Amino acid sequence: MNDRVKTIRLLTYGPGKLFEITSHIACQAKEIRNGIIHVFSKGSTGALVIIPKDHVENFERSLWDLLPVYGWEHPGNAYAHLRSTLIGTFLLILVKNGGPLLPENHGVYFIENQPANRRERKIILITREE
Repeated sequence: MNDRVKTIRLLTYGPGKLFEITSHIACQAKEIRNGIIHVFSKGSTGALVIIPKDHVENFERSLWDLLPVYGWEHPGNAYAHLRSTLIGTFLLILVKNGGPLLPENHGVYFIENQPANRRERKIILITREE
């Protein structure tokens, strides 16, 4: 088995904004017939999620209710670290017949939890063919 590694670079803004990376996943899936893609967000404040494509705006609004921004003993971005921990920094996506096995009308999204403009983020895709 040979693993293939690809790095996706995103310029993001946030906090609480979602950036779709489904097309990157689909391109990697086409390179193999059957297998798995491990999607990993490098860093401690980003997160990854699979949600219905028509729920993105609602999800972004709901992130504000998930954890409050203020009131933490850790100054600055404690909420960003906690959101990342609760939501998760990696996904495993199965590939069958050259396509990712995702629910219908769902997408894969990176969540920027930091209050930054034009932040470069790296998402690592490790593809393993069966």
